[in-house]
Amino acid sequence: MSWWLTNASRARAEQVALAQLLERAGWLSGVGWRVGDDLQLIVDFDIQHNGETFSLFMAYPSTFPDTPPMVLSRDGKRLSWHQYGAGGELCLEFRPDNWDPAITGAMMAESAYRLLSGESPEGDEDGVVRSAHQASLGRDARSEQMRFVLDRDAIEVLVGLPVDAPVPITAWDRLEKPTWVASLVSVGDGGSIWSHSGPEPSRSTIAKGFAFRTTREIDSFRANPGRFAELLPAEFPELAEQLPGNPFDGFVLLGDADRWIALNLYPHEGKQTVFGYKMIIAPDASGRLPAGHAGLVQKRVAIVGCGSVGSKIATTLARSGVRKFTLVDDDIFFSANLVRNDLDARAIGQHKVDSLTARLKDIVANAEISMRRVALGQQESAGTTESVMEDLVQADLLIDATADPRAFNLVAAVARRHRKPMIWCEVFAGGIGGIVARVRPKLDPIPTIARDQIRAWCDDHGVPWAAAAQADYGAQREHGSLLIADDADVSVIAGHASRLALDILTREQSIFPSSAYAIGLAAEWIFRAPFDTWPIDLRLEGEWGEAQEAASKEDLKDLLASLFPEVAA
Repeated sequence: MSWWLTNASRARAEQVALAQLLERAGWLSGVGWRVGDDLQLIVDFDIQHNGETFSLFMAYPSTFPDTPPMVLSRDGKRLSWHQYGAGGELCLEFRPDNWDPAITGAMMAESAYRLLSGESPEGDEDGVVRSAHQASLGRDARSEQMRFVLDRDAIEVLVGLPVDAPVPITAWDRLEKPTWVASLVSVGDGGSIWSHSGPEPSRSTIAKGFAFRTTREIDSFRANPGRFAELLPAEFPELAEQLPGNPFDGFVLLGDADRWIALNLYPHEGKQTVFGYKMIIAPDASGRLPAGHAGLVQKRVAIVGCGSVGSKIATTLARSGVRKFTLVDDDIFFSANLVRNDLDARAIGQHKVDSLTARLKDIVANAEISMRRVALGQQESAGTTESVMEDLVQADLLIDATADPRAFNLVAAVARRHRKPMIWCEVFAGGIGGIVARVRPKLDPIPTIARDQIRAWCDDHGVPWAAAAQADYGAQREHGSLLIADDADVSVIAGHASRLALDILTREQSIFPSSAYAIGLAAEWIFRAPFDTWPIDLRLEGEWGEAQEAASKEDLKDLLASLFPEVAA
């Protein structure tokens, strides 16, 4: 129900305030009230200034006085630079971001007068009314379906190009209905002048073209891109001579300084056709990660298990700066996995490692990923298992995200023998919580002993460890029980495991006083409330590395003689 039907006193106060303003303000006239569609209360009024009449109306929303009324042009004209398009709402001093219910419609009318009179001062002086806030990039571009994204460092390169000299470029473009997006990839033959450091989206195509720095007038091509094809031979002969085909198929970036337009030229029925793109300048991406993360580009992380936990850890580490991964999993992604995995429907029917690799390459550029479609610890040949374990040795950090004790044992063996730090986690079914754990060579017990210490700690508190340890994060294998937990439960535990991983990879001195934590997500078991966290102290125990002493020549000779007596004879 409209506000004025239930708040008659406020409606009467609005009427009185505008009547009083009409009496004292010589610039206001034509005040008249009406009811619009859906019983919306509307007041028409005129503002006079410098012999000109501005016909306006003010529409009170159904949520007034909690939200402001809107002031618009009655004849659909553009009245101000502070207006959301021709006929659109005026952007006044009182807006949703600074609105107070005590503000009246009369105050809105006065604000409209200050705006319109400020932009049309007496005499020949141009009027400029400063904006109280900046329009968002998203709002400016939401009606633009063709968009060309340009980084600020790319603009610095473009403005350094010689004037009136075409320079080859490449760009990626991609259709994701209803938007067609393109972005600059390189400048110069083979990227000799500049190359973009970001990833190229999957399912995008690479198009060639030219950047042409010019001081000539180009603004008319923004509104009428087709005019560029008509004027190209006469106005830009230097560029026309370099185009490899007539009609040309590719991009042209045209402009100078901070004024650039993007044009997509392509042949249609043997003629040159041109589409214009909305140029969008991307914000600076620097400074969004801690300084200590810079070294992550040199680190390799091996993740065994690309299910709900492993996929989330992988994408978090990629966003944090890791570029090198070894991914191990033989599962295929199905629609049932959508409830928790970081992948989406595009991965259905694919091996998880394949789709996760594609996802990581959509997040980071120049990703170096080794994919192994192998179920570590399952029915695989000895040679395949050995090959995977050799891959794991190359990693700086090992992460077991399988919830499978057989896989854990093999990853733990690599960690112990080759003195590699290792992380694993367990998600308790039913949304109770979970456990995250790490072991570091010479600082923590070897992985298998650490697992025993955690199991003993859990047994002391009555947790059904076997049920937690056998939960299947992938929910596809025949062994074990399915994990009954939602995406939020898994994300919390995977996020904490990722935090442990980053701590190992970026710090010499850990910020975590303990190496294992039980994290509650519900007031059950030992947890008194959600997010109740219990540290689990691990005692250094076991020998990291190959502890056996090298056998003597005599011992080896005796061993060979016993194994191969026919050779020894």
